[in-house]
Amino acid sequence: MKKLIATGLLAGAAFGALAQTAAPAQNFPDGAVAPTAADIRGRLAGKIFTVKLADGGNWRWEYRDDGYFFFNSGGFKDSGKWRTEDGRLCHNGRKVGDSCNSVMEHSNTLHMKRDSGEIVKFEPQ
Repeated sequence: MKKLIATGLLAGAAFGALAQTAAPAQNFPDGAVAPTAADIRGRLAGKIFTVKLADGGNWRWEYRDDGYFFFNSGGFKDSGKWRTEDGRLCHNGRKVGDSCNSVMEHSNTLHMKRDSGEIVKFEPQ
């Protein structure tokens, strides 16, 4: 019986450690800085990015030079206008509507805080 309890406690501890490592990042990386609106635009315009989510999903963002974006995530698609502000990236989608999110730069990479609080990283394709 003691062996069964010890095994259960060990499994619970291992699961707890796994759950902690799987939690999405809630804070920007140490040393991250808020880029200017022009810096954000320069890093995004004319480029395509993949964003990997903590739940295993992926986003695909295409930011055109003319201020339009195209977004894909599984079966969901949206498009519309995008703009930048100092430290913020804003989208006005046809389906989702208008929203702005905080953006920081770290190690030459843009990181964005989702509405859920998860910090995601823009990886160029």
